[in-house]
Amino acid sequence: MKALSIQEFIDLRDQSRDHYGVALHLHDQCSSQYLSTDGQIIDKDYLTFLTGFLDNKNLSALISDDRTGVLIIPKGI
Repeated sequence: MKALSIQEFIDLRDQSRDHYGVALHLHDQCSSQYLSTDGQIIDKDYLTFLTGFLDNKNLSALISDDRTGVLIIPKGI
């Protein structure tokens, strides 16, 4: 399954921290990748950035109900 590479995640993590103050963590499993934010709520501005970043990688995001996590989904699934 297509997912973020380690370098893509590092770029995303650094941009998230430096521009939005979001501490981002990657959880990688055999069948999926999941991002978490240490309990920080994903606001509208950060969501716009995050979905744009993932869109450029042909990925989409499913935001958790509590808005602190993101399931990464390859487009077309």
